[in-house]
Amino acid sequence: MENFRNSFLISMPHLTDTFFEKTVLYICDHNPQGAMGVVVNRPLASGKVAVVLQSLGLDEATKLSEIMEVYYGGPVQPTLGFVLHSSDYSLEDTEEISSRISLSTNIQIFQDIQNDAGPRQFRFALGYAGWGAGQLEREISNGDWLVVPADPEFIFETPDRSKWTEAARQFGIEVSQISGFGGSA
Repeated sequence: MENFRNSFLISMPHLTDTFFEKTVLYICDHNPQGAMGVVVNRPLASGKVAVVLQSLGLDEATKLSEIMEVYYGGPVQPTLGFVLHSSDYSLEDTEEISSRISLSTNIQIFQDIQNDAGPRQFRFALGYAGWGAGQLEREISNGDWLVVPADPEFIFETPDRSKWTEAARQFGIEVSQISGFGGSA
């Protein structure tokens, strides 16, 4: 089994459902039981940031909403928050995905970000994308996803509106010209 942890999944043009159309996912975990990833290019409406942060019980939600965006992370558990961040920061329960990218769910990270003691780069997402055993491999075989190596700078620095096309373009692929459908003669 090929392991796709620390890779990007780029949705193919034929995926037009509301969850994954023109999506770039970062795979955080992949093992024989399944896979888990976070969408990195779909910010929620900016007016929702303070409301989301307040719902997490953060006292200084207004200040945080000025320095943080909230992203759609995926359709599974959409009220669960994940912070994908640079590995220059760690809490006891932080999951190091690569030497440069980590994932935290501890609410302490918000207080540290607010106090300039958090990670240098971060992305807060609600929900995640999940696959059962063999499901992701089948979707890739079906041509639903293009798998490319992950690049931390791409996650945190590339503008969200261009991530889908730029992710593929960095590897010499014009994704809008590709069809995931096979044919027969």
